[in-house]
Amino acid sequence: MRIAGIYLAAGQSRRMGQPKLSLELAPGKCLGGMGLSSLLQSGACSSITAVVREEDSLSWLGSALEHADVRIAPCPEAEVGMSFSIRTGLKDALLSSPDAVMITLADQPYVSVGLLRGLAVVYAGKSSQVDYVACSYGSNMAPPAIFGRSMFEALADLEGDAGARRLLTDPTYQGVCVEVHDELQALDVDTPQDWQHVAEVYQRLY
Repeated sequence: MRIAGIYLAAGQSRRMGQPKLSLELAPGKCLGGMGLSSLLQSGACSSITAVVREEDSLSWLGSALEHADVRIAPCPEAEVGMSFSIRTGLKDALLSSPDAVMITLADQPYVSVGLLRGLAVVYAGKSSQVDYVACSYGSNMAPPAIFGRSMFEALADLEGDAGARRLLTDPTYQGVCVEVHDELQALDVDTPQDWQHVAEVYQRLY
């Protein structure tokens, strides 16, 4: 079972008011690198494509930039909508002929290694029966999520600012949800208030 990772890191940070991925939770510990570090440590993916803005300095990547399993895919149309980032990531990921892709978000710093491994295990056990495995945060289905080959065309056909989340409620596809009870894993950073909360949590934990 080959799962290729797609790490979406090409957002425009409009609500934040400044590039957010390079914000530091501690010296050398950038927001954008935390989720990627978990993805690498999980071993869930045979390769990882990080989708970034063309002008990104990539300073937030740190040592991951030199990791053999991480490929960088600039997305020229990132500002137009998330669908363009997903298509860019999918095109690169498919070069390794995976059985599925795992989509994760660079602004979810507390997604754990255990959760990512768990998603991969669930998908491996049910891949012949389902099209996807996603996380369930209460009543909301969201990334990280794994999409099988049966959904590659649908991912490539997304338009505008539509993310893969839209496909999780499409009755055309059958999926399984992994319930996530740890609210930290659901945290993402869109606004200065989100960043303050995430930083306060980091100080408490570390």
